[in-house]
Amino acid sequence: MEYATLGHSDVDVSRVGLGLWNISGGSDWERTDERQAVETIHAAYDAGVDFFDTAEAYGDGYSESVLGTALEGMDREDVVVATKVWSDNLAYDDLRAACEASLDRLGTDYVDVYYVHYHNPEIPVSETMRALRDLQDEGRVRVPAVSNTGPVDLGETLEHGRVEANQVPYSLLWRAVEYEVADACRAEDVDLVAYSPLAQGLLTGEYASAEEYPTGRMRTRHFAGDRPEARHGEPGVEDLTFETVQRVRQVCAEYDRDMVEVALAWPLHQPGVASVLAGASTPEHARANAAAADVSLSEDLLADLDEATADLKAALGPNPDPWQSNSRYR
Repeated sequence: MEYATLGHSDVDVSRVGLGLWNISGGSDWERTDERQAVETIHAAYDAGVDFFDTAEAYGDGYSESVLGTALEGMDREDVVVATKVWSDNLAYDDLRAACEASLDRLGTDYVDVYYVHYHNPEIPVSETMRALRDLQDEGRVRVPAVSNTGPVDLGETLEHGRVEANQVPYSLLWRAVEYEVADACRAEDVDLVAYSPLAQGLLTGEYASAEEYPTGRMRTRHFAGDRPEARHGEPGVEDLTFETVQRVRQVCAEYDRDMVEVALAWPLHQPGVASVLAGASTPEHARANAAAADVSLSEDLLADLDEATADLKAALGPNPDPWQSNSRYR
């Protein structure tokens, strides 16, 4: 396993982290049984993963509680725990209370990385950052960070204190951050942490068409706005999405490479990406995902993947928000 230091901090994270959104269930996935989820976390840890990502919003705290249970069987000093505060809780007192509640569920007295999940235009960034700075001074938070953040909000945030990472959706099928967000982060030495590297299963190769894809996951702007779970109202790019998956599959076949392995490794070959968060619900998947940290992709393969996905990138455009036309990125 390879490791990277987040921004200007002293926190080293595994280049592949374990994302714990999917274990919470909901419209996107079935909830993972707690015992199996804990076994999955431990399998990732044994494979060299030290970066575990959750949020208070994942299953109304279920994901944090499961990680807290798993931490009881791990050396806390060797684990990087990342969680997120929801946009409703960004006022000073609310954020501090939310952090304490997360720490209780996690069963720890500090969190290594604490993200603002989404910005709230109704709450001053200065107030949110004051709370994060105070928590950092008190040792409750080691590294303040943001997620789903565009250049304007990032700039305003940095006026009130350092953040060391911006967690964003980034995959071969979702490259919108390449228009503005990635450059803004690199200019400020704020690392990218990529989530949904398999585009919610689209890059696993299991689905050849929209008819085969789980209805509950048809929320992104890849899919038509009249799908039951969608809230964006756009026509979507369903045919082009699955054509692009097939193009990626063909490129991988030409190089005799596994598509899932390539898809997980691809963000790690992009400038400014410190870690990629891969979800898993079984120990086998966790171990397989961890191996992607050591995968090397040639310049020729990267160029062919860029060409194979360029049309979809252009069709989806510069809005980094996968779920909303009215982008929450600013």
